[in-house]
Amino acid sequence: MAETTPTLQHLIPKLHVLSREFTGVGSYTKFLSSASVPDLGDKMIDLHALINMPGVAHGMGAILFCEAGKLKTLETYTHGTAHWNGNFDGFSIAEAG
Repeated sequence: MAETTPTLQHLIPKLHVLSREFTGVGSYTKFLSSASVPDLGDKMIDLHALINMPGVAHGMGAILFCEAGKLKTLETYTHGTAHWNGNFDGFSIAEAG
């Protein structure tokens, strides 16, 4: 995401994870961000790549939600009807084809 939206690179080191919720088909990670980039506004940033996750047949995607220029929530989700148990050991990220 930071490759397609370079302004994120300045915010990532300043993030603090407030909570993680696993839904069975993905997760929500909520952040406390002390810094903001006004250009981000209230934007949704899509991961333009595939998260290859062992045990998830069609992989996963992700969306980052910004509010008032701050990073607020990262949502991950499975493609198709696959379930995910929250274990991310062995994952990789592949360029979208």
